[in-house]
Order: sequence, then C-alpha cells, then structure tokens
Amino acid sequence: MTSRIHPVLWGTGLVIVFGACVALIVLAAADVFWRTPALERNREEVIHAVAVVQAARELEREVAMAERAQRGFLFTAERAYLKSFDEALERTPALLARLKGLVADDPEQRRRVQELERQVELRLTTLRTTLEIGNRDGLEAARRGPQVAAGAQAMAAVEASIGTMVAAENALLSERLDGAAQALRGQTAATVAAGVLAIVALMLGLLLARYAKGRWVRVDRERRESEEIFRHMIEAVSDYAIFMLDPQGRVATWNRGAERIKGYTAEEIIGKPFSVFYTREDQEANAPAHALETATREGRYVSEAWRVRKDGTRFFASVALDAIRDRSGNLAGFAKVTRDFTERLEQQRALDQTRAQLAQAQKMEALGLMSGGIAHDFNNLLHVIGNGLGVLERGIRGADVSTVRVLEMIRRSVESGTTMIQRLLAFSRHQPLEPRVVDPNKLVADMKALLSHAVGGTISQETVLGGGTWQISVDANQLELALLNLAANARDAMPGGGKLTVETSNAFLDEAYAASRPEVAVGQYVMIAVSDTGTGMPQEVVARAFEPFFTTKGEGEGTGLGLSQVYGFIKQSDGHIAIYSEPGQGTTVKLYLPRSQSPAAQAAAPPIAPRTAGANGKTILVVEDHVDVLALSAQTLRGLGYGVLEAIDAGAALEMLETEREVDLLFTDVALADGMNGRELAREVTKRRPAIKVLFTTAFTRNAIIHHGRLDPDVELLAKPFSQSDLADKVRRILCVAD
Repeated sequence: MTSRIHPVLWGTGLVIVFGACVALIVLAAADVFWRTPALERNREEVIHAVAVVQAARELEREVAMAERAQRGFLFTAERAYLKSFDEALERTPALLARLKGLVADDPEQRRRVQELERQVELRLTTLRTTLEIGNRDGLEAARRGPQVAAGAQAMAAVEASIGTMVAAENALLSERLDGAAQALRGQTAATVAAGVLAIVALMLGLLLARYAKGRWVRVDRERRESEEIFRHMIEAVSDYAIFMLDPQGRVATWNRGAERIKGYTAEEIIGKPFSVFYTREDQEANAPAHALETATREGRYVSEAWRVRKDGTRFFASVALDAIRDRSGNLAGFAKVTRDFTERLEQQRALDQTRAQLAQAQKMEALGLMSGGIAHDFNNLLHVIGNGLGVLERGIRGADVSTVRVLEMIRRSVESGTTMIQRLLAFSRHQPLEPRVVDPNKLVADMKALLSHAVGGTISQETVLGGGTWQISVDANQLELALLNLAANARDAMPGGGKLTVETSNAFLDEAYAASRPEVAVGQYVMIAVSDTGTGMPQEVVARAFEPFFTTKGEGEGTGLGLSQVYGFIKQSDGHIAIYSEPGQGTTVKLYLPRSQSPAAQAAAPPIAPRTAGANGKTILVVEDHVDVLALSAQTLRGLGYGVLEAIDAGAALEMLETEREVDLLFTDVALADGMNGRELAREVTKRRPAIKVLFTTAFTRNAIIHHGRLDPDVELLAKPFSQSDLADKVRRILCVAD
C-alpha cells in the first residue's frame, strides 16, 4: 500500500504545481493581450507629440537663421550671408508643410499653424524688404528704416506662436505618459495577483510532494549510504584506475587512482571516449572497439599494452574490462580496471640489461684470460723460432737465393706473429705499460699528420680540441697506437672517401650512467672520440666488436685484433670505451680515460740562440713547437747567412718581438700548441709590424690557411718535408720581393 500511495501523492503534487504554473502563464498572457493595444497607442501618440515639437523648433531655427543672415549682411556687407539667407528661405516652406501634416488631426493645433504660417511669411517679407532697401539705398538706410522695428515685432509673434504650440504638445505628452504609466501599474497589479495565486498553488503542491518524498527518505538514505561507502572505497584506491564506461565506451565515473595514473580530472574526462587512453598506433588498429566487442561477447577483456597519459607520456598498463548487464540482460556499460606496470617493466628491462652486460663482461674477461695464456705460450714458441732462425742465417751464409728468400719469409712471419701477440697481450691487459701525465690535446694535435697518412688522401680530417681539457695518466705510445687502430678501422669503413673527426673534451660519468654499466667507475674523465662517416655497423656487430679475432672484413683483410687491443688498453688504464654506430650513419668510438690530478711534464724549451747578424743583414724569426724541427730549421737558415731568432710557441715569439726591433721575416708552423696557431700569430705580428713578411710551413693538407683544397690569398707556404735548397729559394724570393 505504501509503495502505491507514494507515487499517487507525488503525482498529485506535481499536477498542482504544473497547473499553477500554467494558470500563471495564461493570466499573464491574457493581461498582456488586453493591455498591449492601449500601450501601443500611447507609444504612437508620444512619438507624434515629440515629432510636432521637433518640427516647430526646426521652423523657429530656420526663421532665426534667415534673420541672422540678413543682419550679418547689413553690418558686414559680406555676400556669404545672403547664401545662408536664401537657404533658410528655401527650407521654410517644407517645414511648414511638415508641421501642417503632423497636426492635421488636431483642429486647435491646425489653427495655430495657420496663424504661425502668416506670421512667418510676414517676418520673411520684412527681411526681404530690408535687403532690397540695402541694395537700392545703401546698407545704412536699410539698418535705420521702419521695417526693422516691424520685423522684430513679427519675429516675437513667431516665437510666441511656436511656444504656444510646444506647450500644448508637452501637455498632451504628459497626459499620454501618465496614461501609459497607469496602464503599466494595472498590468503589474494583475501580474502580482496572479503570482500570489500561483505561489499558493505551488506551496500546496510542494507540501504534497514533500509529504510523499518523506515516505521515501528512509529507503533513499540507506541506499545513498550504501552507495557512498562503495564510492569511498573505490576512490580510496590509488594504485588502480577504476572507472565505469557507458555502452558506447564513454567514461561515466572516475576515481583517484585513475586521476593519478592517467592525469585527467573527473571534470576533464567524464563523457569522453576511453579511446583517448590508447596510443595512436592502437587507435589506427581499432583496438578500443575490439576491446569493447570482446568484453561484450565474452564478458571480460584482459590485456597488457602501452597507454597514453594526458601529458602525452606513455605507460605500460595491465587492463581488465568487464561487461555490466541489467536484470533483463541488456548491456548497461563496462567496468574498467587499469594498473600502471611501467615501473615494473623498467625494472625488468634494467635487470635484463644488467644481466646481459654482466654476461658480456664475464665473456670478455674469460676471452682475456684465454688470450693471455695463448699469448704467453706463443711468445715462447716465437722466441725459439726467432732465435733458431738467427742461428740458421749465421750458419748458411753464402746460400743460394731461394734459401735466403725462404729465410726472409720466415723472418717476416715471425715479426707478424710478434705483432699479433702484442695485440693479444694488450687485449688481455698483460702488456707492460709506462704511464705518464699527458696533455691529451697536445697528443692528438701532434698525431694529426700521422693520422692523415694513415687514412689516405680521399678522407678529410678534422680535429676538435676541447678548451681546458684535463691531464690524463696514460702510456702515450699505447694511446697513439689505439688512435691509429681506430683511424685504420674508420678508413676501411669509408672506401669511397669521407671524413674522420677526432675530438677531445672533459666528461663526468655519473651514477645514472654507471648504473647500467657495472664496469664504469663514477668520476671525471677525458673523452677522446674518433668518428667517421662510413658504412656503420648493426647492433649485433657492435656487441661483438671488441672480441679478439672477430672481424667483418674479408679473408686476409684483417686480423680482428685492432679493436680488441684498444679495448684491453683502455681497460688496463682504468678507463671506459663505448661504440655508437648505425648502418649508413657512420661510427663513433669514445675513449674515456680518468683525469689525472698531477701536472703534465713540460717539454724543456731549447736554449734561445743569441741573435747574430746575417751576412746579408736579414733576420728571421722561426716559430716551431717541435724541438728537433725548430733546431734544424734554425741551423739551416744560419748556414744560409741569415740572423735567426727561435721561439717554441706563439707567446714566446710575441715576447721576442717586443725586444727585437730588426725582424724581416716570420717563418712559422701553422699548427702550434698552447692556444694561438700560426695564422693567428702572423695576424698579430703584421698588426704590430706591417713590414714583416710571413712564410708558413705545415705537414697537413687541411689547416688554418688551406680551405676547400685551395691556398688562402696572399699566403706563402712551404710544405713539409722540405729540403735545404727549397727553404733557401723560398726565403730568398720573399725577401727579394720585400726589398
């Protein structure tokens, strides 16, 4: 019974409320329909009265304009005033006609307009008469004539008539406005009365509705409390994104975990399709629709895949999608549970990577131990063979040519085997090293010519030296050999030519870098990178590149020991080596050697020879950072009769230039250590002493004075190696031109 009476009472209350609203609308509409014509008439009458007042005032202004124009002409004799007078006369008839039309329905106002028309005509006649007298008898006579007083009286009559008309229209306007206000008050009163009646009906209906609603309060409260408990339980879960979808796949609910994992607030996402969580690739593959179809057909859909957050970042998700059906079995929506497994996936990947790196390190260590044992045994064998070969050579002197040729072949094979053993020892980290503090920039710069010869003429070379590069403690000879091996590999990767770049810089390998590379110690390093623009390597080749005897070259084209020797040397020097390569994109090998806190051993500068005047009176300043080359060049020039000044770098040369006033020629190497190169030195010298001539020398094909294969303009160059006669001819020609 209770369940039946509740809808009846509720329905009755709604009917009363609806009926009261309808009654209020009907009463308001009837009142508006009844009063609207009267209000419309009042509005038209108000507009008409305002139009009459405006027309009368315009007529008054035109007559006054004609009077001012006539007066201006009489007092100034300016003909321009006559134009204004004529224009006022032309507009006056039209204004009178308009005023007549406006008052045609008011007899009293028609009489006033007729009288006004007579007065206006009288005033305009007096104005015209005055102007005629002025034209005929002169302006002075026109100003003193009797028609002036008559005109003033006529103008006063015009103003009085217009004032009377305006006052009458204003009275009518006030009367009509009062009528409109009274009509509005009546309409307002009727609306208020209807509103009161409607409010009474509404209150009655609301009381009935409240009475019916009160019967539902207990059941509804219990239902809300149950839903609230469930909602709080769902929202309290932050590790899972739990939300509902409607049958079309639009988001219907949202919990705290969903906001944390996916980045959307409830206001932003509710009502939007859940496909926004899918990657572009999955959307193009129609994966969202497939998930809904599977859940609808089978009741549940489960998957693990990448999803997209609001900010565009991806996360790896474990997803469960369940179909929800009502009591009739119809699809009501879907319940979706998502968990972020990104961290777990990354941890698994990091673990797998660490395991792989550890296995690789263990394999390389095992290969190193095996290679060291093999090298030791082979060294003994080669020692016996080499010494035995020496005995044979001494015992068979005077043997035939074929026997000597065989012995030479054996000797070459022993030497080749010795080289291979040395490389194996380097890989196994058993070679004897003689580390010393080295300036890496100077070492790389000094090797530029050697590397150029190693890679050949079809490959260009660039050296990029970092500023303030730290010192390193390393076996310089082995480091040079490692760079030569890398340059040779780069050359083989560029059979059609290319570019070799050697770069130095400071580097800090931090905890993040070392975390994925167990063999790396955190700290400060000097990085020396050798890059080429060659064919590159796939990742499976990169993974085995340091293994001894592994090579991708053809049979007889390589031993497979070059990179393994570099690897062993760097590891034995407590460093780190890494390869970055892609097919068709070239290869970069980076050598990381620990920073040394000890100062580098400085090369002793040669004693500066005292200046001696040449037989020909010419003095040459020689600048060369290679001590032996400096001494040889200076000795050669002194032998030719020149006075010679020697400097080992640009700074020493500039200091010497401050004290030595008689310098005729600067003979400098292009590639100088310690900052300023030869071209920069020459620019500074000629800036201070414009008369000094400059001769460059270099062993490089690419440097500061040669660009795109051509010598820069106005540059004299003597390429290394050069003979004494070449130097003599070049210097003599330059100094003769100077003279």
